[in-house]
Amino acid sequence: MDLKDLLGSPESVKRGLPMPFVEISLARGKSAGYVEEVSRAVHDALVAELNMKPDDNFQLIRQCDPNEMVFSRSFRGGPRTGNWIVFRITDGVDRGDRAKRRLYKTLVRLLHEGPGVDPADVFVMITLTPPENFSFADGVIGSDVLAAEALEAARDESAVRSAYTRAEMAYALTELFAHHDRDLILPMLRDDFVLDVPASLPYGGEFVGPEAFGNFFAGVPGGSEVWESFESRVDQVLGGDDHFTVQLTNRAVPKATGKMRVFHNLWLFEIAAGRLAGARLYADTAAATTD
Repeated sequence: MDLKDLLGSPESVKRGLPMPFVEISLARGKSAGYVEEVSRAVHDALVAELNMKPDDNFQLIRQCDPNEMVFSRSFRGGPRTGNWIVFRITDGVDRGDRAKRRLYKTLVRLLHEGPGVDPADVFVMITLTPPENFSFADGVIGSDVLAAEALEAARDESAVRSAYTRAEMAYALTELFAHHDRDLILPMLRDDFVLDVPASLPYGGEFVGPEAFGNFFAGVPGGSEVWESFESRVDQVLGGDDHFTVQLTNRAVPKATGKMRVFHNLWLFEIAAGRLAGARLYADTAAATTD
């Protein structure tokens, strides 16, 4: 199989990331206490009606001059006043109509009971975005955060799962090659998993089952008998209909030559019924270069 045939489109995440981000726009000149009550009202409504975690609180609050707030006093509601407030909520999960109805009603009630905002002055927009459009910190994509949280929760519950999401598999593969972490991927392997490494390599062969896979990746393939040093960088993890491909750039010093070489590998992982069924290494040694 040609390497180009193995490359699929970037893996998309099927599940959402529950993390509402709130932008609040209101008239300038309100007291600090008023702004704090508005902030608390929307946060409490999200916790109560969308099951948001209490410490999951990210808001940007903007106070606007009168000429920066342009709105109809009566279109589809009202009458609106100069106390008009806009809430823009970006979420990663579609909560459904019933949850949104509850959120809107709870929000206007809390705003009326707290800072005294008239319900007619409350304008809410909810937009959805997939997890890969979030990065909470450190340049980590949101889909990796979602997968890590799901896998960690399953591990805490000691749950035995028969299938895994594609996002979880992609994250586990990244952790395997980027950080040599086998713990996440081993439960995803079928009992009859087959790892196929070209026999032309010093560490080649066929390795059957999760235990053999774990032993193979316990260190650098081939170990100190083959390499003086070996470093890998994950270029990308791509998903097709029934497989993943992991593209690596390696910088290594083989013991046979003692010279630094840069070369690219591609791993093909087969998917079957929500589990990883097999893997094969395609080693592009012909493209290796010497520094």
